Amino acid sequence: MAGVTLTFEYRDVLASLDAGIAALQQPSALQRDIGELLLIIHQARFKAQIAPDGTPWQALSPGYARSKRKNQDKVLTLDGFLRGTLRYQLDGDDLLFGTDRPYGAIHQFGGDIKRQARQSTVYFRQDAAGQIGRQFVRKSKSNFAQDVKMGPYTITMPARPWLGVSPQDDARILARVQAFLRDSLAGSA
Repeated sequence: MAGVTLTFEYRDVLASLDAGIAALQQPSALQRDIGELLLIIHQARFKAQIAPDGTPWQALSPGYARSKRKNQDKVLTLDGFLRGTLRYQLDGDDLLFGTDRPYGAIHQFGGDIKRQARQSTVYFRQDAAGQIGRQFVRKSKSNFAQDVKMGPYTITMPARPWLGVSPQDDARILARVQAFLRDSLAGSA
């Protein structure tokens, strides 16, 4: 009987599947890649001063904006410590991302900061005529000090969500996962 015989070499397919399975069983390379992408996403978010959903962060209160020494036009940035402490960490099969700064949570979720009554020394500059300036100065620049008692008060912080991913960010992460799987199946991961 005349016919055609088709022989299928499955070794290459199995090797490719084995490489993909091995890569998925050790996802640390993928997790590191996603962690680096999250750093890029959040750095851009701080630069744009927007929440993950794209809404701008609430502006600074006028009083704080006037008294802020540096980065007066930036929300959530005085010295850049919050943005500068963003990190990712691999913990088994989990990728953890965030900051170790305790104040990161109040900026994310908002809330009240309750200050207790306390006593403090404030420093002023006194001129040659004996007039005391109306603005506080550093101790090193002061020639007049006064002890004051401050009563308890509450500072209400608005929520300024900075941590999270947008649908566009999800798409970027998914593209990284797909590339990882494609490379793993090709045997180049």
